[in-house]
Amino acid sequence: MTPPRHTPTAPADRGDYVVVPPSTQGRLRLLTVGPVELDLDGKQLRIAGQVTHIPMKEFQLLAMLMDNAGLVLTRRQLLDECWEPGHPDGTKTLDVHIKRVREHLAAADPDLRARLRTVRGYGYVFDADPPGPVAPAPAPSSTPDGDRHVSRLPHASRGAARPGRGGRA
Repeated sequence: MTPPRHTPTAPADRGDYVVVPPSTQGRLRLLTVGPVELDLDGKQLRIAGQVTHIPMKEFQLLAMLMDNAGLVLTRRQLLDECWEPGHPDGTKTLDVHIKRVREHLAAADPDLRARLRTVRGYGYVFDADPPGPVAPAPAPSSTPDGDRHVSRLPHASRGAARPGRGGRA
């Protein structure tokens, strides 16, 4: 006789592990990068332990990026894997789905949005480590008396004729 599900001896009540059918035991596939966890078998996204609902196409896209965390994937690779080989690249389909994935990540933790980076002209990367702090801009140079130094062209070159520009001679 099977014990009722709500007894203390039922595995589902222990909370420290996931109960899976015997046919799938040992094959539970999880992708974890920082606080983001994808259960590939259960098709579930968890961020910091909280389940976040995400459409299947965005789940597939995030799974490919997380499975290759730290590596730049080309637009072509993502389109071929998540849609079909030869899917046209002239559309904004991939861009829209990347934007939605970022929104899902940011809704759970605003810092996660920065982990999914665009590599302009090439593709996308899901960073395994959070991006470091942005270095402050260098301060303008000062003269010894504390005045800001501004570079200017010498007066002689102002208004001087430039070859081919039709300036004064």
